Amino acid sequence: MTQMVQANPSNGVVSVAGKVKRHRVVGTLQRGERGMATAEYAVGILAAVALALVLIKIFNAASFLNVATNLVGGIFDKILGWLPK
Repeated sequence: MTQMVQANPSNGVVSVAGKVKRHRVVGTLQRGERGMATAEYAVGILAAVALALVLIKIFNAASFLNVATNLVGGIFDKILGWLPK
């Protein structure tokens, strides 16, 4: 005997062979998915911290200061070159 199952988790509705069952939805997540959101936040925070550490390492390098100074100076030279004298 085969049963057809249709689900619409956004509304918290599951239909099995024509019988509709409603599940309580907490916020936008069903009860069984709450822990997954916490794990996703943890991975996102770890990625943000890793990116911040890489950027701090790059910005603290002496060669970065030279490159940034030359870049900003070049931009100002081009802009000032376009102005009428």
